[in-house]
Amino acid sequence: MLKERIEFLSKKKQVSRKDLVDGLVTQAHFANILAERYALPEDLAEAIAERLGVQPSYLLLAAAQDEETLSRAEAIFDQLSVAASAIPEEQVHALDDRDDTLTVELTTALMKAVYYQQLNDASAHEYIHSSYLNFYLEKYGRPDDSDLPRPLYKALLYYKIQYYRSKHAFVDVLTHATRLSSLLPQGSEFWLSVQNIKMEAYIQVRQYEEAKQVFEQTMRHVVDQRLFHRLSGLYVAYSGYCFTMGLVQEALSALTMAEANLVYTSNQGELMTAIANNRIVMLTMMGELDQAMGEIERFESLLQQEPEETQYGMKPLILIYRCEIALARKDWGMLALSVDQLLHCATTQDQQMSGIFYQSQLALAHGDQGVFMERALACLPYFESAQHALRLEHLYEGLAVVSEDQRKYKEAAVYYRKLVYLLRNK
Repeated sequence: MLKERIEFLSKKKQVSRKDLVDGLVTQAHFANILAERYALPEDLAEAIAERLGVQPSYLLLAAAQDEETLSRAEAIFDQLSVAASAIPEEQVHALDDRDDTLTVELTTALMKAVYYQQLNDASAHEYIHSSYLNFYLEKYGRPDDSDLPRPLYKALLYYKIQYYRSKHAFVDVLTHATRLSSLLPQGSEFWLSVQNIKMEAYIQVRQYEEAKQVFEQTMRHVVDQRLFHRLSGLYVAYSGYCFTMGLVQEALSALTMAEANLVYTSNQGELMTAIANNRIVMLTMMGELDQAMGEIERFESLLQQEPEETQYGMKPLILIYRCEIALARKDWGMLALSVDQLLHCATTQDQQMSGIFYQSQLALAHGDQGVFMERALACLPYFESAQHALRLEHLYEGLAVVSEDQRKYKEAAVYYRKLVYLLRNK
């Protein structure tokens, strides 16, 4: 860990290895120190620290993994491994970004990155990566290397889980969640959260029997231990499983159970959002558009009781719901109005790409093939990387038809093949 820290500081200061040790020690001897064959002498640490603009302890203690260090890193992991909405912002800001031990420092940075990602704070997320994390992720970014201290290893696994969830790479989510789960006390709050993530991942990779087993195992534990505050989240996850299996009424019943058990949980707002989202999406996909619109209006009325900041943050999601229903109804006037509003308030890439997708469908409906092709090709790579089947079905079909109309038969054949593959694997 000393080697990685010195390399990071040298890169930041733009000091070469040769200049760093010039007149102090041979490069060969210094290489042996960094390889942990020899200890770093205090006098050498003082001289190098001065050249790097840090305190000697920042080098001497970089690789420390004593009980006190591991305990501090574990405490930070525990503190930030709950839902971001339950963590006061000042509590996160109070955590020092720099620590003499790399174990504590890197654990803090990884967990802060997860926190910023959950809050969709793109600027803070980008800053912590560009100024610090990107370097260390190159060095320690392979969680299959478990030589790291336990709390740091857990933080890295959790970071990777959230990263791959954002990329819809659920095979990787499942791999890392399984590893992380094995490191947690069974029945602990965070173990239960990881169980929900595993269930989500199993559903996404179509391992339905495994998803059901995770649900049943977790439900037994929740009931046996009377952890009723976990019931709503578990039923939300189970609703996704049921809907994927085609058990539509059971999925909606699970959401009703989730809502009924909200009285036991402290983060009712967050779970109510998940319940409303699942119910609206399910009803829309089923073609029950009037019911879906009723749920949207009900959700909007609930949001009126929330702070203005929360209402503003949820506005793009509400508009996406409305766009989806307008598209299903072929209500092009309503879709045009909702898309304009969506693109004005979109804060995430997914929201922006959704707006561009709806613009493409509007253009296609109005026969403007040029605008359709430009908008469709602008959002296609994003939805392909996210493997968003419903969006891709519309895009591939539209691109194939328009390419054929424009006598671009090779391009049309490619899009038709992609559409057939998508439908076969749907």
